[in-house]
Amino acid sequence: MDKAKKVLVIINPKSGRFTVKKQLWNIADIFTRAGVETTVYTTQKRGDATEYAKLLADKFDVIVCRGGDGTFNETVNGVMQSGLDVPVGYIPSGTTNDFANSIGVPTDVRDAINLICRVEPKPHDIGRLINNGRYFNYTASFGIFTKSSYSVSQTSKNIFGYPAYIVSGLQEIKDYRAMNLRITCDDEVYEGEYAFGGISSSLVMAGLIKYTRDQVKFDDGIFELNLAKLPKNASEWIEVSKDILFSHKYNEKFFTLSKGSHFIIESLDGQEIPWTLDGEYGGSFKITEIDCIQKAFRVYRS
Repeated sequence: MDKAKKVLVIINPKSGRFTVKKQLWNIADIFTRAGVETTVYTTQKRGDATEYAKLLADKFDVIVCRGGDGTFNETVNGVMQSGLDVPVGYIPSGTTNDFANSIGVPTDVRDAINLICRVEPKPHDIGRLINNGRYFNYTASFGIFTKSSYSVSQTSKNIFGYPAYIVSGLQEIKDYRAMNLRITCDDEVYEGEYAFGGISSSLVMAGLIKYTRDQVKFDDGIFELNLAKLPKNASEWIEVSKDILFSHKYNEKFFTLSKGSHFIIESLDGQEIPWTLDGEYGGSFKITEIDCIQKAFRVYRS
């Protein structure tokens, strides 16, 4: 990033274990030392980051988010709604930071800011939920374990960290029933009872589902599709858990993997499908349509 840039920093003061005063001081001081004119806004409620980014995009050269993946999602949604090509920086402070880990953004504040100041922003694909026009940076998902990403309280996440998601996810398993679905991925159609589905451009989803760097490209206009069937008994649960946690393999008996740029997910039994977008609730629909928009925004990443 060139010197004398005007930067807007949007901080979610409830994200992570950091005090607002310390965040403000450290971030403003590091940017100032780098010769960057810095303005800081703090969010007070959900949706604020989107409004700030949308309304102020024309007044700044760079917009930086300090928060978790959900706050970064809001920030990018605001930039997209502004219609302006303003690059976005990320200083992660969330519980899992899946997106930051995927694109190589350090979790250390100073290192993340140094990355923003040192490199040129790179183009990045984005997903769009056509039903409501919302964008997602790295994953749209439904089914088991996804509700916990937005139902766990911020207090629990700040105190217990990632284990808070695990506990909530295990509670979901007890009464979960698979959904009868038809999924269209470009020209391919998959039909059956699925317990989980993820459409992503990320190396990591929920800290569990992992891809390698040769499997995922962030600017190719293609998203990865991962569909999972529900194990029927304890031995199958153990088999699936071992594959995912220790070898990162996906047994074809349980998983369907594909790639595409346009997706339609239809409920065949009439029930609405709740969606999670970048860790936040994204709406519920009987028929969901998703597009991948190639190189939709620019982000500072390694």
